[in-house]
Amino acid sequence: MIPSSLRARFTIIAACAITVALVLAGFMLTLIFDGNIRARAVAEVGDDLRTLAANARIGADGRLVIDGDLSDPRFRTPYGGYYWQAGRDQHIDLKSRSLLDFTIDWRPQPPTGNDVAIYERPAPEGRRMFVLERRVVVSRGGAPTIARIVVGLDQGELDEARTAFIQFAASSLAALGFALVATLWFATSASLAPLRALRAALMEVHLGRKTSVEGRFPDEVKPLVDDLNALLQARNADLVTARARAGDLAHGLKTPLAVLTSTARQLRDAGQAEAAADIEGEVQRMSRHVTRELVRARAGVRAFRRSHPTPVAPVAATLTRALSALPSPRPIAFETRIPAEAAAPMDETDLTEVMGNVVDNARKWARGKVLITAAEAAGAIHITVEDDGPGLPGDTLSYEIERGRRLDEQVEGSGFGLAIVKDLVEAYGGDLTLTRSPLGGLKVDIVLP
Repeated sequence: MIPSSLRARFTIIAACAITVALVLAGFMLTLIFDGNIRARAVAEVGDDLRTLAANARIGADGRLVIDGDLSDPRFRTPYGGYYWQAGRDQHIDLKSRSLLDFTIDWRPQPPTGNDVAIYERPAPEGRRMFVLERRVVVSRGGAPTIARIVVGLDQGELDEARTAFIQFAASSLAALGFALVATLWFATSASLAPLRALRAALMEVHLGRKTSVEGRFPDEVKPLVDDLNALLQARNADLVTARARAGDLAHGLKTPLAVLTSTARQLRDAGQAEAAADIEGEVQRMSRHVTRELVRARAGVRAFRRSHPTPVAPVAATLTRALSALPSPRPIAFETRIPAEAAAPMDETDLTEVMGNVVDNARKWARGKVLITAAEAAGAIHITVEDDGPGLPGDTLSYEIERGRRLDEQVEGSGFGLAIVKDLVEAYGGDLTLTRSPLGGLKVDIVLP
């Protein structure tokens, strides 16, 4: 799964690239080390081979003799890792003490001239050795004799050095890799600091503390900031214009509605009560639509500008006191369970209108109890209003208000106010649902992120 963080992405990609580069570097360093240590061993063993060749002669008994001995004690230690052997044709005349009863297999033909042949052969104890062989011409009484001298070095000597180098190189490259990744992490953090500053500036706009993105940004980010500010200004202007047009529309409709109301009253006075009732019903319907559009326009502007969170408990207390004073055919007990720290990300006027409509609806239909609760969970605040009235019709357990449709035409007793409530809640990015309450009546759940 690809992480969403840019810093994590950069770090993971860079860590993979650094790992591949360090593995390749380790492989190449190992090859270079192998070549160098092999060349050094060949040079060292080559010196021993030249020493043996320089001291070779034919003794009085006709056998091959090498005067003196090599100084390295490993040639005298049984299976010490350094070996030499000398002879004529396929016959072995002399060999180092380190070989004991082991012999080095000759090549079918000796090298020509002064060339040195390098090849591998089995070594004592089931290991391998690489061998240097040289052809030497010795004479006795003027008659030349061809001798073969080989010097071998156990591969275990080189393998141990190679293993030690690989361990040292691996630990060093791993430390270098961690250092590079850590450096990249801090470098990426510093490079992305302008984006964090941009996010903080946008949050200030989102919370309503600023109207534009402010701050100093690098040249690569500045065009984005300018475009965001232009978009914010255009959006704000469009919302203000829409609100103004809605207000103008409502103001323009007031006079015709007032004339229609006056006409209905005159018709009622003239004894035409049925016609007056029809006109009054349509006037009331038109007034509700105008009110709803005004609320939606106002909520859109406020939600875009984002006011500070409003504490829920004081609003609920004010509403319950006011509604308790209204005349009612039966006593209603209001119960609130709202923590003092509970706050809704909504303008106080809008929150009062939302809760006022919902609580008043519950008061009208409750038999004797209305419960108001609020709690924060999963990055949102849940405000619920429940009553012990008749609730949803029939066996309906839940109902979600559909956008743009009047609830008073769908759910008996819900009232037109809940449609306005839904518009306000959705303007702030929230959701409104209706379910059956454990009290038996309607449960209205308002969720605001």
